[in-house]
Amino acid sequence: MTPRPPNKWLATLLGFLAPPAGLLYAGSARWAAGYLALVLAAVGFLWFGPAGLVAGLMGFVLSVLAAGHAYRLTGKWPARRMRPWYSHWYGVLGSALAVMVMVFGVRAFVVEPFSMPSVSMQPTIAPGAVLIVSKWGYGNYGSYGISVAHRPVSAEIRHGDVIVFAYPVEPLIRYAKRVVGLPGDTVRYQRGQLSINGLTVKRAPVADFVDPAQATVMLQFEEQLSGTRYRVIYDRAERPYFQVIQDFPMRDNCRIDAEGIECEVPAGHYYVMGDNRDNSSDSRAWGFVPAHNVVGKVWRVMAPR
Repeated sequence: MTPRPPNKWLATLLGFLAPPAGLLYAGSARWAAGYLALVLAAVGFLWFGPAGLVAGLMGFVLSVLAAGHAYRLTGKWPARRMRPWYSHWYGVLGSALAVMVMVFGVRAFVVEPFSMPSVSMQPTIAPGAVLIVSKWGYGNYGSYGISVAHRPVSAEIRHGDVIVFAYPVEPLIRYAKRVVGLPGDTVRYQRGQLSINGLTVKRAPVADFVDPAQATVMLQFEEQLSGTRYRVIYDRAERPYFQVIQDFPMRDNCRIDAEGIECEVPAGHYYVMGDNRDNSSDSRAWGFVPAHNVVGKVWRVMAPR
């Protein structure tokens, strides 16, 4: 009985929709591996490249090339050639599942992208930016809403780091803020001035920040924590404390008055603030971030497309 060759039209469709799967079905594991590398390169360009449109065009061209390649390979299939196991439906499906598990593992344990929807971290992070977050060592492992494991934080978290964490009020929501208080610290914020353990965090004025979306001009300063330099913005230089304080766990650790707030950060918790100091819902309003809520540290910020 003559072996049945792969269907060239199915190979073409698979090649366009998922280039590596199309080439596997067409009987070439070598070309499937090559297209997988090209797909990963296109994803990397999307993450780290200067233009999403270019990455999208690269992906489309790659799909067209893979579809044509799969069509040619199946069209020239030798009459008596036996199909390798990966050219059958179960091989293609198994290989696709293996890639999906690998992608999930990378997102769950190594790096994962998150979007920044709000203005709370301007000028450091613009609304719509994509944050590439390093997750290994922070203990909150999972992705796509699936939690895999929780472990104690083993990676170092320093003053000035920008972390992504599960919002304590609604843990399904992810927030990104800057760490200004570590366990045991006393953090005070009074009339726009940040102090940690009684030491004033020095700030130097720089050029005003112009918000292109709101067409507003805000005062901008440069601060430094643990060697990390960053900029913060204010609606105006001096203003009374304005945050609406919620009833949060261990609120007794804080002293609140009309001028500001002072909190002693409990063990196993962090105190975070947005760089847009007058437009950020953060620890001043809803309290401390438990260590087990930390998802990871922001490794790279991709500007909004």
